[in-house]
Amino acid sequence: MTFKTKLLLITILPLIAVSFLIGGVTYFQSRKLIEAETRSVEERILSSKRQEIQNYISLALTSIEQIYEEEPGGRQAAQEEVKEILNNLTFDYDGYFFVYTMDGTNVVHPKLPHLVGGNWWELKDDNGNYVIQNLIAAAKSGGGFHRYVWHKPSVGYVAGKIGYAIHLEKWGWMLGTGLYTDDISREVIAIRADFATSIRQTLLVTFLITLAGIVIAGSLIAGVRFSEQRFADSKLKELTNRIFQVQEQERKRVSTELHDSISQLLVSVRYGVEMIHSEATREPDLQMQAAKCLTTLDGTIAEVRRISRDLRPSVLDDMGLAAALGSLGKEIQNQSGIKVSVDAEQCHSRLSDGAKTALYRVVQECMTNVARHSQANKVNIDLKVGAQSLTLCVEDNGIGLPRPLPKTGGLGFRNMRERIETYGGKLILSRRSSGGTRIKVQMPLDNAAAQAA
Repeated sequence: MTFKTKLLLITILPLIAVSFLIGGVTYFQSRKLIEAETRSVEERILSSKRQEIQNYISLALTSIEQIYEEEPGGRQAAQEEVKEILNNLTFDYDGYFFVYTMDGTNVVHPKLPHLVGGNWWELKDDNGNYVIQNLIAAAKSGGGFHRYVWHKPSVGYVAGKIGYAIHLEKWGWMLGTGLYTDDISREVIAIRADFATSIRQTLLVTFLITLAGIVIAGSLIAGVRFSEQRFADSKLKELTNRIFQVQEQERKRVSTELHDSISQLLVSVRYGVEMIHSEATREPDLQMQAAKCLTTLDGTIAEVRRISRDLRPSVLDDMGLAAALGSLGKEIQNQSGIKVSVDAEQCHSRLSDGAKTALYRVVQECMTNVARHSQANKVNIDLKVGAQSLTLCVEDNGIGLPRPLPKTGGLGFRNMRERIETYGGKLILSRRSSGGTRIKVQMPLDNAAAQAA
């Protein structure tokens, strides 16, 4: 670990630790406060609703008390009259009274008349709560409350409700009413939202203060590191460029030596062996050996020329990049049987010799990869020259790249990218939608030459 890294850690870590500590304490204390406050609010509202429900039950009892006690016209007539009163006795939007017998049969329900006459002893709410059984149990115990989930008439969906039931023992009825508690949930949610907003604001301020400290410290240290890194990168690019130049110079020297020296010597030797072959008509064995030597020399000369061409194709120096790409395509097609289509425009002097060499080497590496790995039978090489830049595209119809696409590729791909970036270009590796691989190069042309053109 470098000294600058240690300095950065020593500066930033305490700020981060203090920020997390303050944020954690604030968060947990605020959560406790929220829970206590919401419980208090909920209990106050529930207490108010319980009292309100009991008042409504008292009102209902007052309305039916005389009929219940005296039963004018007989019990059945009195019960019918009480049903009529309770059906019409409603409050607010969703307040009503309901009556069940002790076996769970509904007698009165003004909001859900389809329940009347049915036995709902086994009825459960969405939480699995036996609604009628628990209300009847509360009524038998002298009157009591029960919380459950029930249909809310004004909105058409179920909501939380607190019910209160009493026992009309003489008739064997359970009389009850209730109030919905979804307004409690909304108020609790609003309180929680207010507290959560306060917590977020506090944590945000803490985070911003910490971030400001980190940014200041990091900027000071990163500024120094960036300048040094940029200097090192520039030197590394210069070194890479110099290595490529030296490599090409050495290849050109060796290629020239092979072509002008070794190849010529082999041709001279071939002339001598050919003379021996023509003069040895009376010696069949000698003539046969001479013929074998000629065959070997022809293969050797061809191999030397191939090596010389691979090291540094003379057509690139003599006729330009477009002709060199065409020659390379024909050579690959003859060697591998892959159909190579080349469409290359001349760039003349608008591109440096080093850039031309870099483009040629990229295509050469691409063709080597295609022949070895792609299982393709067709390759397209397109070189288009624009006003300010040129575009080189090499496409094949092979099996394509593996999934996911490699981020950096192998050594060959990195070498291609470094060669292109040395001259300000950009290399993009992608997968064709129809199958196969595409390598696209964009490289700027010489501006002065482009303007002159």
